[in-house]
Order: sequence, then C-alpha cells, then structure tokens
Amino acid sequence: MGGTPLTAGTSGDPPSRGGGGPAWDRLVTHVQLARDQLNGVPIASVNVPKIRGDVVEALVAAIEDAQALAKEGSAEAGRGMGGMPPKARWYQLVGYLAQVLDGVCKNVELSEINERLLRVEKAMKVAQTKSASAR
Repeated sequence: MGGTPLTAGTSGDPPSRGGGGPAWDRLVTHVQLARDQLNGVPIASVNVPKIRGDVVEALVAAIEDAQALAKEGSAEAGRGMGGMPPKARWYQLVGYLAQVLDGVCKNVELSEINERLLRVEKAMKVAQTKSASAR
C-alpha cells in the first residue's frame, strides 16, 4: 500500500480527537503484528495453526483497541469530514477488523487475509485523518 505508513505515537491528540494516545498506538501495533505474521513466511515451513492463532490474537486485540477509540470518538462530524463523525469511522474500522478475523477463522487464503489487512490499514488512515481534521 502506498502513502505514509501508519505509525504509533505520531500524534499527541487524545483518542477522542482522532488517533493519538495509547489506544491508537496499540491499534497500529496489533494490525502491523497481524500483517507481519503473514508476510515473509516460507510456504514450506508454515505452521498454519500457530500463525492463525497469532493472527487471531493480534486481531482480537486490535478490535478491542478500535472499540475503545470508537467509544471515545465524537458523535458529531466536523468540517472536512465528509459528513461522517469520527465515532462512525472507528466503528467502521471495527467492522473491517471483524471481517478479517472472520476470514482467518474460516481458513481463507493468506493472500486474501493480507489484502483485507491492507484495506484495514487504509481505513485506519482515513479514520485518523478525518478525526484529526475535526479540530
């Protein structure tokens, strides 16, 4: 995925203002951990149950962090947010993460899971950018 990578600790904003704080840092870490579990694994040496378990743990943690951000997010859309409040964007991200988790649990191909995680990262960038612009 092009563009600026997601990074933890890039903003001192509280989670309710769109993407700063410990919940955002944990969310970024968990999503990146899930992607790292899938990248660079030689097919011949894949321990699928272990990788699946590690990815499931990272995704569940990411869902919990995204829910914390959603609960603290503003329910009102600010200027330049496309009419969607930060709370709704964070819950949309929770939905994307849940879809990825569902795919992992249903034994979907690793390449498809990686594609879904790329979409999650894109949604995270949108949620953080739109929430930050609400100030």
